[in-house]
Amino acid sequence: MSSNQLEFFLPADPEPKVEKITPQHEKPALFLLDGMAIIYRSFFALQRAGMTSRDGMPTGAIYGFASALFKIFETYKPHYLAAVFDSKEKTFRHDMYPAYKANRQTPPEDLIVQLDAVFELLEALDIPLLKAPGYEADDLIGTAARKFEDVCQVYIVTPDKDLAQLVHDGVKILKPGKNQNELELFGQKEIADQFGVAPELFTQFLTLTGDTSDNIPGAKGIGPKTASSLLLTYGSLDNIYKHLEDISPKIRQSLEQFLPRLDLITKLVTIRTDLQVDVTLKELECGVPDRTKLLPLLQKLGLRTIISRLPAVFSDYEQSNTDEVTVHQHQTDELDDKQPLLRSPQTGADYAPVDTLEKLNELVLSLKNARRVAVDTETTSLDTFEAELAGMSFSIEPGKARFIAFNHSALQRESTLEILKPLLENPSILKSGQNLKYDILVLKKYGIELSPVGFDTMLASYVLDPEEQHNLDDMAARHLGYRTTTFEELVGTGKTKLSIYDVEPRKLSDYGCQDADLALQLEDMFRKKLEGEKELLSICENIEFPLVEVLAAMEYEGICIDSKSLEKASEAATTELKLLTEKIYAATGSEFNIDSPKQLAHILFDVLGLPAKKTTKTGFSTNVEVLEELAPLHPVASDLLEYRSLQKLKNTYIDALPKIVNPRTGRLHTSFNQQITATGRLSSSKPNLQNIPIRTALGKL
Repeated sequence: MSSNQLEFFLPADPEPKVEKITPQHEKPALFLLDGMAIIYRSFFALQRAGMTSRDGMPTGAIYGFASALFKIFETYKPHYLAAVFDSKEKTFRHDMYPAYKANRQTPPEDLIVQLDAVFELLEALDIPLLKAPGYEADDLIGTAARKFEDVCQVYIVTPDKDLAQLVHDGVKILKPGKNQNELELFGQKEIADQFGVAPELFTQFLTLTGDTSDNIPGAKGIGPKTASSLLLTYGSLDNIYKHLEDISPKIRQSLEQFLPRLDLITKLVTIRTDLQVDVTLKELECGVPDRTKLLPLLQKLGLRTIISRLPAVFSDYEQSNTDEVTVHQHQTDELDDKQPLLRSPQTGADYAPVDTLEKLNELVLSLKNARRVAVDTETTSLDTFEAELAGMSFSIEPGKARFIAFNHSALQRESTLEILKPLLENPSILKSGQNLKYDILVLKKYGIELSPVGFDTMLASYVLDPEEQHNLDDMAARHLGYRTTTFEELVGTGKTKLSIYDVEPRKLSDYGCQDADLALQLEDMFRKKLEGEKELLSICENIEFPLVEVLAAMEYEGICIDSKSLEKASEAATTELKLLTEKIYAATGSEFNIDSPKQLAHILFDVLGLPAKKTTKTGFSTNVEVLEELAPLHPVASDLLEYRSLQKLKNTYIDALPKIVNPRTGRLHTSFNQQITATGRLSSSKPNLQNIPIRTALGKL
């Protein structure tokens, strides 16, 4: 398609004959998206949650629209798909009834600014956009559904109940659920169950009830229950009016007063299905996503969750570029000229296991002559002190890697590591990798000092853009267009999760090779970017990369904990907390659970009458900011602040630190992180040692 926007021209030439396309399925699927209805619903469902891109642009409506769209691809694998939108012009309904939609407010500015991005998304996905001057999306959907229902199973994707009138065996509705990633299927039975009338009576149902969202009045005093009851009893509007004498006086009077407007309201709520349109089914065929537009757009919008779904959504497009590539069973000439959306790094790569001494010697020889080597370890745990080394992968050129498994081959771990040790410690061979500090710590347990760190892709990504995601899976998709095999996909989850030792040997080898290969490819890509920013390159080479080995040594050495002193501090904190509790009870005149925000709020604002500052979902807030504002008004607020600070110190540090001392080393081993904070400072985790409140006497102690 030269453009993804198809206009319906009215009037048109005689309707062209629909070419019946017969895929392997008995009937191909056509999906018609009610564009603005989905956008509006997504906006009000998600935008209030504050979804924005990094530059502050609202993204809730875009995210919801993309989620619904991607769910269609994931679940239904559509053959044909179009997004249908209203035109800006007034419609024939405005001519019939000037008050039509007069109650509609101007769309919020935060919604309007997202529309262009939605249209960009549709263009990048090569999805046609349908609209026609003077007609609403509902009428275009109705016409397209009737036009193609003989050759397609039609699915209308909409949250709008009005389109229920179109449902029958060949047409169903997919309604976005409460979760934006859910689509509820509504056929004839579901429509009847929800509204009390079958789809063929739905127009008459709407005539009686009216439609407040479109400012269409119904019969006074007749709501959905009464309308459905009347229609089920008498079968049609005509028959209802023939039996007015059998109906209660109040309802009869309403129906009599409504009769002069009956024909007008019926026309207003009836969706047109007879427009003359010149679009063919072939023009609605699912196109090929343009990865050069799609990935940058989603990255700019910060829709990482959507990016992570790309491989599953567009798996049909991820095959290698061969003559056998097909899209939904239809040959498409355009595919040969387009790059797949996300490729597997294993496609066309030279990955192989090293499982014999001969292969190991070949690997060692190639490593001896290398200037740099990407290294990756596969282990049984993320805890470096608990982890067993299950395998290692190496890559010295992009697209080529080797993997040594220590449980699937004749190679023994100890003897193999002894052979590799001189190479891994060789100062003239630079070591590259993703989060090399982890690999350094794992290898230290086996007497190997992996050095020197020549490049760390996680840290390079952080230096280039601190606010991005720096894990290998995200970076491979974002920068290389690769869809990685994730660790969860390798070993599974839940009850079916495998030990890494139980993974099929070839799968484990490909997984390990993938990680080393991608680290090398990302290094080449990041290095070019860093060379364009000499200051950033200097930061990496002179600060970040050398610091990796220093931090690894610090973590491995650990911190000595004086458990006896902490035990005494715990006793002192317990005594102080008891005194503070009694002081708070005396100041408030009652005993209560100080740790309960609800009970504390009652005491502060109802009993003491202090001014409430903030509200939460469960009542008035009693957080630190509120207590600090209340401190000048009542001394109990200061006591509460001291109580909370002391309790946090006791629970988080004094009592907790001795419990996480490593039993093997007798020391506490925290993790020092270079890539967490946006400001560039180090952070500490598991446990977090940087927030000890040392300004207090007990904190200093």
